[in-house]
Amino acid sequence: MAWRLHEYVRRGEIDNRQRGRVTGRIWLDGVAEPLELDLTGDCHPDLAGCQLVFENPAPIPLTTPPPVRRQSGKTGDITAARKVRVYDVPVEEAYRLRKAGGKPPEHRANSFYLEWFSAFNGRVVIESADYRLEISEPSWRFTPEELAGHARRLTEGGEEFASGFAPEDEPPWDEFRAEQLLRESDATGGRYRRLLEKYLDHPDRERLIAREMGWTWIEEALDAENEEPEEGFSGGTAAFQDEDPLEEPDPALEGIDWVRDDDERFIHPTAKHVRDTFYALKEEIDSFGLPDDDELVGEFSAQIMILSVKMCAHLNFLVRGDLHDPVLLIAWLKRDLDIHNQALAGGAALEGHPGFPASRLAHYRAELFQIREAILAIISRLRKDI
Repeated sequence: MAWRLHEYVRRGEIDNRQRGRVTGRIWLDGVAEPLELDLTGDCHPDLAGCQLVFENPAPIPLTTPPPVRRQSGKTGDITAARKVRVYDVPVEEAYRLRKAGGKPPEHRANSFYLEWFSAFNGRVVIESADYRLEISEPSWRFTPEELAGHARRLTEGGEEFASGFAPEDEPPWDEFRAEQLLRESDATGGRYRRLLEKYLDHPDRERLIAREMGWTWIEEALDAENEEPEEGFSGGTAAFQDEDPLEEPDPALEGIDWVRDDDERFIHPTAKHVRDTFYALKEEIDSFGLPDDDELVGEFSAQIMILSVKMCAHLNFLVRGDLHDPVLLIAWLKRDLDIHNQALAGGAALEGHPGFPASRLAHYRAELFQIREAILAIISRLRKDI
């Protein structure tokens, strides 16, 4: 997965005038300090030896934590000459024309593509045909022999001109890198939600969102749905309806990584503790006769509900015994602790509430502290397995 930042870029500059090195600064909208790039490698021939200044005419503020400020690593593809198709009308109008059997007006344009690989953030990509670019005169150029070698590698299906980390060179993931992955996911989810709101009532919503997200495989799948199905293929979700139920987990880990709930389903003991706490709290709130719009009680209950949902999903990997990446689960659980802290803050705000008995508030706060200790114990155990 790449961390794609093109929407959030306000302006930036990259410098390849020193051969074998690319430096630069990138300002993100809503972030005070710029990213600082110090990469080994060179740009593609169109930018090799040059300084490039770029500006995004319509940046979007970054609302999730930004990447690490100092970005060191290796260059990937860096070019201002990648050819792309650009519609001459808004995307929704283009799809309306396509659906009506017409062909939307478009032209070929150069797209700026900046890719690098860092030890902390993994693959980072900035790509846009809308940026304003200023390119300096080159201070050096590749030799004809180097350019010929580049063309030969492309013909033979080899690597692009500038290469990033080979898979074996990528350092092992740690908790920090796993957290960065979750931040990338947050940014992608935020962009998807904005597009969903934008195109909510549009008849071609799925295609419009897929195109703007760069999810070409979804567009292809939507096209395939309109084709005749192959003989013997039922399509849809029917193929998954007979999926085997979860087999019983490792009996030796019963009571440690799994227990049975009242419906005889498997669940992690800590996840069950959180879920049972939420259900009990909800029943008690109903018995107190509090108004539905009580914001303090609603916030306390909501945070425990969110914690329950998150932990059931995250700890299910331990229940199933298919945990392949402990650092990612640790990153999830650390985020769960943030939600837990919000629940505690919600409980503190309820102190002295006339409709919520102090004894019951003390009970639920005690439950939350027990849950916190259980989460910390799971994290400690996972760290020993890394």
